[in-house]
Amino acid sequence: MNDKTQIRFAWCGLAFMASFLIGWATLGGFLPPTSPTATAADLAAFYQQNPVRMRIGLMISEWGLTFLIPFSAVLTVQMARIEGRFPVWSIAHITAWAGTIIGLIITIVIWETAAYRPERAPDLLLLLHDLAWIPMGDETSPFLFIPIAIAMVGFRDKSEHPIFPRWACYYNLMALLAILPGGLVIFFKSGPFAWNGLFGWWIPLVDWGIWFSVLTYLLIKGIKRQAATEQSSRTHEYGDNANA
Repeated sequence: MNDKTQIRFAWCGLAFMASFLIGWATLGGFLPPTSPTATAADLAAFYQQNPVRMRIGLMISEWGLTFLIPFSAVLTVQMARIEGRFPVWSIAHITAWAGTIIGLIITIVIWETAAYRPERAPDLLLLLHDLAWIPMGDETSPFLFIPIAIAMVGFRDKSEHPIFPRWACYYNLMALLAILPGGLVIFFKSGPFAWNGLFGWWIPLVDWGIWFSVLTYLLIKGIKRQAATEQSSRTHEYGDNANA
C-alpha cells in the first residue's frame, strides 16, 4: 500500500505541470507572457478582455499547487532513506519546497487580485502585473536549493541501484544553471533576459518541465525496484521459515 501511495505521489509532479499549463497558461491567458514594455493601457485591456475565464484559470493553477505537496513529500522520503539517521539535506530540501510553494501561491494571488477588479486604474494594474511577473520570472530562491540537495544526496548513495544515478545528480546541477538567468529579469525590459525572453522565461519553463519528468521517472522506477526487492526478501524469508 505504501509503495502504491508513493507512486501516486510521484505522478503529482506532472499533475502540477498539467494544471499549471491548463489553468495559468491557457485559461488564464498568461502564455505567451506579456511584454515588460507593455503600457498601463495595454495591460488594462489584457485584464478586461475575459476576466471570468482568467479567474477560473488562476483558481485552477492555485489548486494545482497542492500537487507539489505530495510530490515533494515522496521525494524527501526517498532522500531521507538514502541519508539515514540524520537526513539534514532532506530536511533542508523539504523546507525549500515549502518556501517555493508559498512564493508561487503569493504570485498567483497577486494576479487574482488584478483580475478581481480589472476596472481599477490602469497604473494600479501595471503595478500588480509587475509585482506578479517579477517573482515568477525570478523563481530561483529558495527553489535553487532543491536540485542541489538532490544532487548531494544522490552522490552519497553507494547502493547497487541508486534511485538518483550519478548522471541524474549532474543533470540536477545543470538544470539549476538553466533557471539561474531568470534572476536577471529585474534588470531587463526587453531582450533574451526579460521575463518574456529566451533565457528569462522560455528556457527555464522548458527546463522545469523536463526536470519534473526526469524526477517522476526516477522516483517511480526506484520505488518499484524497492517494492520488488522487499517482496523478494519476504518470499525468501517465508521459504526459509517453512523449510525450518
